[in-house]
Formats: sequence, structure tokens, C-alpha cells
Amino acid sequence: MAAANGVVLDVHQVTNAPTIVQLAMYSGLIRDWPKRVCFGPGSIAQLPRLMDELRVQRAMVACGKTVAGGEMLAKIRAVLGARLAGVFDAIAAHTPFECVQHATARFKSLGADTVVSVGGGSAIDCGKGIALLFATRGEFEPYVIDYGSKGMQRASMPAPGLVHIAVPTTAGSASDVLPTAAIRDAKAGRKLLFWDERMVPDATVLDPEMAVYASPELTAATGMTAMARAIECLYSAQRHPISTALALHGARLLRKALPRSIAAPADLEARADCQMAATMSGTASINAMVSVVHAIGHVVGGRYGLQHGISHSILLAPAMRRLLPAIGEDRIYVQEALGARDGRAADVLQEMVEKLPLPRRLRDVGMAQADIPGIATATMADYMMAHAPRPVAHAEIEELLHDAF
Repeated sequence: MAAANGVVLDVHQVTNAPTIVQLAMYSGLIRDWPKRVCFGPGSIAQLPRLMDELRVQRAMVACGKTVAGGEMLAKIRAVLGARLAGVFDAIAAHTPFECVQHATARFKSLGADTVVSVGGGSAIDCGKGIALLFATRGEFEPYVIDYGSKGMQRASMPAPGLVHIAVPTTAGSASDVLPTAAIRDAKAGRKLLFWDERMVPDATVLDPEMAVYASPELTAATGMTAMARAIECLYSAQRHPISTALALHGARLLRKALPRSIAAPADLEARADCQMAATMSGTASINAMVSVVHAIGHVVGGRYGLQHGISHSILLAPAMRRLLPAIGEDRIYVQEALGARDGRAADVLQEMVEKLPLPRRLRDVGMAQADIPGIATATMADYMMAHAPRPVAHAEIEELLHDAF
């Protein structure tokens, strides 16, 4: 089905069956949409079909120990059958640099042409890292964003020479639809940040039956990552009507579905809503961009190995209190999405967070108060700070960190 302004939408749907959606948008209107989205219970059965469409035959599954040790990998193995060339199952949290190197070596040794990344953001970012190293014959540095010294300038990634299919198993990384990746250099205590359109996976499979295994803690943390993306899009300096629409509905879905996913892990409708909310928030964020909460998350993630969703859950409400007033009357949309009244959007969000099985304060996750000035300095050098709805000073970042400490 074709529409105006260069929009092409092709939807194939069968009653009670997964849906595959292919979207291509006019580049002047929307920069980055998912390439292929297969959505619905049982949709991992579409993996062979996707490989056929993408003209590849041999898949390496990239995952962590949790996925490898349970039913998730068993399901993927059964679906891929003879197409499975092998498994790399040593992906660790925050996608360590050395882990990506080992995974790439394994991919080459198998003679594979496809990476199927199964897991959360760490697994999917590992798949992106494999694509980068495979394309560049092992080079990372020219493609790293170093906003503090050279802004957004970096080399363009060559054509990957492989196919990447992502199978998210959590409630919110959205790495499967984003052109960004974060890989941790543990020795330097920092996150290596990347942005290239060729990093977007060729397809993503959103199967809520693969998400039911996530623990309440992991579900909460990843869901808050998606919520933080949605909210920060809504007060972004680069927000526009399409990003706002996606972010608003993502926040609406998460407000109801995230608590349900924690209380009833087998609720497929709630799990599916979280997955779609993550996709919507990711698509919104890569167009409107996020800012303060995510910038701090990059810094503390690199320094302490802290999961982004935990820092996001701690920092989001305090950041909202400071930044929402900058968007004036548009605050009413955020308030509506969160089911709040009388300007209490941040309070309602905080009440939601307090019911989640997550740490409440930065001091509870290993941060020292003496570290705050250095964290604020590093945050100011993060490229996402340019998208705050108003200028944010170093002192204000310190104040925000002290409030959350």
C-alpha cells in the first residue's frame, strides 16, 4: 500500500498469526525506521522466512549465559534447524570490547553469514559490534563518537557483509531498531558509543513468548529504559509531531503493561505491549533524541557497570521536574500519557518507580558522593546533552545527582 510523501507500508497479516511489517519512510521526514519487524506470539517461527528473504543460509546465534542455559536458546535452535551454524554464548552485560572480539572470531570460524542476536541490549549491541568488526577487519576506533574532542565526526561504517537479525527478550532496549550501539571498554572505564545507519539490524523479531523468561528485576530495568526514552523524547529540543506521537503511545503502553509484566510474567499481551512500546520509543528517540538522563547513564554505566535502566529509573523523575517546564503547554501531553493531573507527571512517574523491584538511590548502586563532580563533567561532554530542551549547566547536573544520591 503506497501513501503520499514517499511512504510505503506493506503489511501481511493472518488471523491469530504473527505480523511482518516493512516500513520505508521519506528520508526528509523520518530518518530511521525499523527495516523489518515481525511481531506477535510465536513469531520466532518466521526466522527461516526472514533468512530466505535476506538471502542468507548459515546463522550464528549470539547470546549470554542466561539465554543459552534455558528454553530461549532451545526454541531458537528448533526453529533454525540445519541453518544454525553455531552459538556464541559468552556475551556479558554492557557488551565488553573483548567479548565482541571473541564473538567476531567465532563468527568467522563458523563461516556464518548471519548473526541472530538473542537477548537484551547487550546481546543486540554485540551483534552490531560483530557487524562492525567484520566489515572493518577488526577496527573500532575510527567509528567511535568522541563528542568531547571531535563532536559527532567519525568514519562511516562500510557495508557489513553479513545479515543481523535481532530477537529481543527484554522489555525495552530497542537496540534492535536503532543505529546506535554502546560497547564497554572496562579498562578505560568508559562506554564506546557508535552511530551508523548500517548498524540497524536487518530485521527484528518481537515475540512475547521469548520475553516471559525475564526476571521481575530485569523486566523493570529494561522497561524503565524504554520509559526514559519516551519521556526524554517528549521534552527534547528536537521533538516533532511524529516523534511525539510515538513516544506518547509508548509511554501509555508502558504505564500499564510494565507493572502487569512484573506481576504476571506469563501475560503475553502485557509483554507484547512492552515490546512494541520499546520499538516506538526507540524510533521516536532516534529522530527527536534524548538528553540528560541518558547522558548520565552512559557515564555511570561505563564507570560502574550499572545497567542503564537502573540509573534511568533513579534519575528520570528528578530530571522531569527540572526539564518539563521548558516545553510549556506541551507538558499536558506527558501528563495525559502518565495518567497524571495538576502537573504531577513527575510525581506519578516516581510513584510507579517506587513499586518496581529496583534500587531507589544512587548510593545504593555503588556510587560515592565524592564521584559526583567528575560524573557531572563527563556528562557535559556526552553528545546527547545537545538535545536538552534548554541549556543545562554543570552545576545543575551536580545538583540532580545529589538529589538522586
